[in-house]
Amino acid sequence: MNNNNMKNILILGMILSSGCLLGQIPEYKSRTALDSVNAKEDESAAILSPDGNTLYFVRSFYPGNVGGVTGNQDIYFSTKLANGKWSAAQNIGAPLNDEFHNAVCGVSRDGKRLYLNNIKVRQDKVVPGISVSVLGPNGWEMPTAISAYEFPENGFFQPYVSPDEDFAIVSFAGPKSEGLEDLYILRKNATGKFDNPVHLGEKVNSSGFETSPVVSDDGKTLYFSSNGFGGQGDGDLYRSIRLDDTWTNWSMPENLGNRINTVGFDGSFNINEQNHGYYVSGQGASGPGDIFVISMTPPPPPPPVPAPAPAPAPAEPVAAESSETKPDRVDTLGTAYFEFNSVTIKPDSEKTLRKVAKNLKRNSKYFIEVDGHTDSKGSEEYNQKLSERRARSVMRFLIRNGVNGQRIRAKGFGELNPLADNETEDGRAMNRRVEIKYFLK
Repeated sequence: MNNNNMKNILILGMILSSGCLLGQIPEYKSRTALDSVNAKEDESAAILSPDGNTLYFVRSFYPGNVGGVTGNQDIYFSTKLANGKWSAAQNIGAPLNDEFHNAVCGVSRDGKRLYLNNIKVRQDKVVPGISVSVLGPNGWEMPTAISAYEFPENGFFQPYVSPDEDFAIVSFAGPKSEGLEDLYILRKNATGKFDNPVHLGEKVNSSGFETSPVVSDDGKTLYFSSNGFGGQGDGDLYRSIRLDDTWTNWSMPENLGNRINTVGFDGSFNINEQNHGYYVSGQGASGPGDIFVISMTPPPPPPPVPAPAPAPAPAEPVAAESSETKPDRVDTLGTAYFEFNSVTIKPDSEKTLRKVAKNLKRNSKYFIEVDGHTDSKGSEEYNQKLSERRARSVMRFLIRNGVNGQRIRAKGFGELNPLADNETEDGRAMNRRVEIKYFLK
């Protein structure tokens, strides 16, 4: 299925106009289109081989496809030449390409096994799942199913299989999805097949879609596309760091920035040993979707600026700065309240937040921090996570009401900062809150 077209259908009327909590992503060199690879038709679902020398991708609506212009997607590939350029794209051919939607979702470390999106259950039908093809003496062999879980047939489905072949990250609307498609991990079981999906958690999954997952070679960094954290447009690229071995504990996603992301759909971010990022962008120069490369090595820092000479002491005391000019001034702009063990904003608080959003849109110099809090019921660990979820709930509400997500940072403080006595119900109700604090950046 065409990723860009499917995403456009899924989020029609839902594109948000702002970015999420940004990390310190440097301003890298400008991106470059792979002209030898791109056609005027649509390219999507790019994946780089572990050695960095072969690029697999999907081409849609192309005369050279098995089904021609009106057919489905075919797999194409390009190889890196001795001069560092990429060869012209080639159709990978049968049996991997047929009249259905075909895509590579993983390449083994030695390059001799390709993992494929979808399982062919009979000559006239495929179902969502993962299959594998082995490179034999006469070329790629007929794919065989390797996922045991039965994925829903009526939704968007996109997997990624690691080069070590021991796990897969899958995007689909699963049982724990918060909105549209979420990201799940599948591990191989004793039979050698990928087992049941486990949700990656609320840090990387939003009320929008998360798709186009790719994991760095060391298994620590997840790259994916989402429209649920704000951003430049129809699906931005983000990265998140895995914080432990559970695969459910991640850092807050960082937007890769406007040197990479566009108003179109951006996804399938792969990075090689030379720190070059290869990815697909829906705002390509030669068609609906093109493949681009960008150097991810930041430029050298500028030389240090000499420290200015100290100013002479004033002849008389200087008046304190006002709240309108002091750069680190922090004040509370509004507060949202919640029911016990809930992340749903109370209706009265929604009215408050709409006023906050209106104020923020009027005053572009303000940046805000949304601080989540809980009462003392429950464990400290649970309350910490609950406070983070409440903060993200308010952040998403403000973004939906037109606030640029790049002006927001969200934090959770658990039960550490009560406003009132946790021994009474009225006191606990006051402590179940998110405070919106503004400051001048």
